Amino acid sequence: MYIDVKINEKPIRAMVDIGATHNYLACTEVERLELVLEKGSEKVKAINSAAQPIARVAKSVLIKVGAFEGRTNLSAVQMDDFKLILGLKFLRDIKTAVLPYSDSLMMMGNKPCVIPTQVGRMGKKSISAM
Repeated sequence: MYIDVKINEKPIRAMVDIGATHNYLACTEVERLELVLEKGSEKVKAINSAAQPIARVAKSVLIKVGAFEGRTNLSAVQMDDFKLILGLKFLRDIKTAVLPYSDSLMMMGNKPCVIPTQVGRMGKKSISAM
């Protein structure tokens, strides 16, 4: 499932991944989105690779999705397949329910609303897991 979001009023397409524990932002997007990063202490492990340290984290980032806005942390990591992956951390922080049968997200925070999602791939075929 994919959604269009805004971070610092700049658009970016995100993959909503209920299999990802955290939120991941491609390092190549940090400057464009004007994010301030702090030192990170966690590690990320993708399939078939060794665990890599998360060097930097953007904390309490304001994310706008349609009429809804909320805050979550984004870990800056090297990725070449997606620019932004929103995982369980986002879904819990923003109090969001995933509704795959209707291709939508139900945002339950300060401005409850239903956000339509796009289904499909972002370009070439790939398997991605963090």
